Amino acid sequence: MLPYLGLRAHDFGTLPAPALATAISKSGASCVQLALAKALPSGPLLPSEIGDEGIKGIKDAFYGAQLGIAVLGCYIDMVCLDQLERERALQRFEAHLAAAAKFNCRIVGTETGSPLPYGTSQQALEAAFLVAQKGLVRLIRSAEKSWEDGEAIYVGVEPVAEIHALSSTEHVRRLLKAADSPAVGIIFDPTNLIPRNGISNMDTFLDDCFDAFGERIVAIHAKDYRMVPGEYRRIKSGPIPAGEGEMDWEGVFKRVAQVDKKHVPILLEETGPDKAKATFAFLEKVAEKTWLNDGDS
Repeated sequence: MLPYLGLRAHDFGTLPAPALATAISKSGASCVQLALAKALPSGPLLPSEIGDEGIKGIKDAFYGAQLGIAVLGCYIDMVCLDQLERERALQRFEAHLAAAAKFNCRIVGTETGSPLPYGTSQQALEAAFLVAQKGLVRLIRSAEKSWEDGEAIYVGVEPVAEIHALSSTEHVRRLLKAADSPAVGIIFDPTNLIPRNGISNMDTFLDDCFDAFGERIVAIHAKDYRMVPGEYRRIKSGPIPAGEGEMDWEGVFKRVAQVDKKHVPILLEETGPDKAKATFAFLEKVAEKTWLNDGDS
């Protein structure tokens, strides 16, 4: 089978939904991650700012261009030291959960926010993680209500090494145990889980990721990195298009097949109109090579 490929809508600019959908459809994408506040000119923070008619117009624009809305992006800082701001952020995410079905979308995605305001000691980082976990469990409980109604909306959580409160495979294991819920899914960005100083072995890294949460993956973010000279040692570069760096995409795709997740959306990041077609072609070739003999067509 072919991978379900898409991209972040705002990587193609901030445009009215019909124009944005038309531009993206020319790239060969089949779906998008849509962050309302980043992709639309009005920058709506809440779906209620658009209204039901506006939501229908957005959905019709994308689906009319043969683009599914795979993920509704609502990336919030759920560890903000200002408790009022943190509460507003959580309520904003809950509003996206409540509206997701209107977009014909089942995943609302977020990272967790920087732990650095808490400090840099292990104790401080643990405190930030516990705040993030508490907020995530609240959001997951909110999402569970949709499962009772048959809509089954996921809280899509994206772990990011070092610079976010949920920063490791061990953190994900702890979250999954604490939540104990089908309503939590993992947005797996393998490049984001590579620490600044790199890794010693790619197979070990990927095995650890898939052992921790492979069966809970609901979407994959595809970008790449290189290890480049730093002031004292080699460090991870900024993001580049998938296939242009050191990530083992064949290893990722093989493991995706092993956990029966070939259907999940694979969304390009940091990849605009100039690179999207070539990156899709690269990922399709990886899928053909790694999924060819699995019995699917």
